[in-house]
Amino acid sequence: MSTGPGRPVTVLLDAHPLSSVAAGSGVGSYTRHLLAALATRPDVDLHALCAASVPLPDGVTRLPLRRLGGPARLEVLEHAARLPFDLHRHRPDGSVFHNPGFHAPAGVAAPWVQTLFDVIPLVFDSPDLAQLRARWRRFGPRYRRADAVIAISHHAADEGCRLLGLDPARLHVAPLGVDSSFVPGAGPADPPYLLVVSQFSRRKGFAEAFSVIDHLVDDGYAHRLLVAGRVHPWADKELSALRATARHPERIELLGEVPNLVPLYQGASAFIMSSRYEGFGLPALEAMACGTPVVAFANSAVSEVVGPGGQLVADGDVAALTEAVRAVLDTPALALEWRERGMSQAAGFSWDTCAAQHAEVYRAVAQ
Repeated sequence: MSTGPGRPVTVLLDAHPLSSVAAGSGVGSYTRHLLAALATRPDVDLHALCAASVPLPDGVTRLPLRRLGGPARLEVLEHAARLPFDLHRHRPDGSVFHNPGFHAPAGVAAPWVQTLFDVIPLVFDSPDLAQLRARWRRFGPRYRRADAVIAISHHAADEGCRLLGLDPARLHVAPLGVDSSFVPGAGPADPPYLLVVSQFSRRKGFAEAFSVIDHLVDDGYAHRLLVAGRVHPWADKELSALRATARHPERIELLGEVPNLVPLYQGASAFIMSSRYEGFGLPALEAMACGTPVVAFANSAVSEVVGPGGQLVADGDVAALTEAVRAVLDTPALALEWRERGMSQAAGFSWDTCAAQHAEVYRAVAQ
């Protein structure tokens, strides 16, 4: 047994996302923040399976992980193939294994905890998701073998039951947190701008956000639209072509991946969440924590995370999205109200709470 009265539960967390293509994604952010928060808990004896180059918080035991690397798809396949052998060699006796990535592994002995972020490839019939959809159909059923599945939102949990056939009795919800570095600033910058933070893909609603800025520029607003987020090489031409179709492409700035998003959030007049589907919607939470008014489509987990902290409009309604942004820009009192409501909403999400919910699941499956 890895736990008992007065004894911490021993957990082995697969930290491979921190040295893989996922390092700059939501999976990487989740893994990094969860490790840091769990490391402070006396009821968890935490081990991390990771490369020597990955910095770990104090109190976390590193277990060696060696990978050849390479293109993203090969990297994923290599890790999936080698993980069972790594666990056989390095897994502490009686430990709970936690896989924080979306690729549910094969050949993992109990007790095993699996994170569920979303089921996007099974929901969106988009050509850019074809390969990932095929992989999901292979490894998606493995989620049912886990002793517990931790979903990052209630929406993700519901989708897991609906599309993966997960047992509700083994399903737990642990919403993500917001890092303490995301704090309010002085307010909108001059010259003014609106902000989108997202890795590009077809479901992210870039066309809708571009339409919003087009309408505002047509009406004489001085704002630019700044877009921060990683763009994979395969998507660069598609995104550039999409920007070129806007009426005012000169007012759309594609920043790429930005290491420190806090100043961008703090200086934005409003944050636009035009994504059509999210398992959580962390950028909206970060924006609210920074005191930036949030305007979003009401869909998926976005409605759950934004809640009363931002303006939610009918999904896909660009005119309503534009009018909501316009109201914030035109009415300082309204902007202040949404700033305060957003900060209040964001205050309910913390990585310490997220880690506590994970620790509770670890203890339950270790019994």
